[in-house]
Amino acid sequence: VWLMCPLCPSYTLDNDVLSTEQRQFYEDNGYLLIRNLVSDQDIERFRKEFTRICKREVKPPGVMIMKDESQKSQFGQSESVVNKVQDFQEDEELFRYCTLPEV
Repeated sequence: VWLMCPLCPSYTLDNDVLSTEQRQFYEDNGYLLIRNLVSDQDIERFRKEFTRICKREVKPPGVMIMKDESQKSQFGQSESVVNKVQDFQEDEELFRYCTLPEV
């Protein structure tokens, strides 16, 4: 049974794309993990491009790199302190993720 709080917004639609359990998890947590949705080969390509952006080996126009400063003492200036890369639409390789039919 799908229970909704009448005062709470719903972020998913009632259809056959997600199971009731997946929808509830997303509503409760704000994200959904679907394992093996994207191929390992693609994930590795995206990981490499993400790392290149974090290391500033490539500088796509408008990209913003956000770091978790509290992690600097543990990881230094490595990509491990980066918690978000946004406005990456000008990076053809990384933006390709957004156009995958699976996504």
